[in-house]
Amino acid sequence: MPQIKRLERLRETLAVLVVSLACAHGRMASFLSGALNALEPVLRWRALSADQGGTFGTILPSSEEYTEAEDAVRRLQAALSKITAEPIDLGTVRPNQQANGG
Repeated sequence: MPQIKRLERLRETLAVLVVSLACAHGRMASFLSGALNALEPVLRWRALSADQGGTFGTILPSSEEYTEAEDAVRRLQAALSKITAEPIDLGTVRPNQQANGG
């Protein structure tokens, strides 16, 4: 797959994570935040050479860096699939917050 397409898919994944984080709370928010932090270098990557002008601080990643990021996304997808597939016993789930601060 061309590098520009690989970068596009990785950035789409980051966008989905950002939207998901905005809707998440508690442990899931911490989990998604960690995933975003780990994939942050993708935001500094560019897929094309800088022949025509400034790079604005972006870098051309190596093919190994693309592969590592794509593997991380696959592991993240597997972890999220496992988390969402596990049944939750609502009788044992207790919110940590109390109404009206007391």
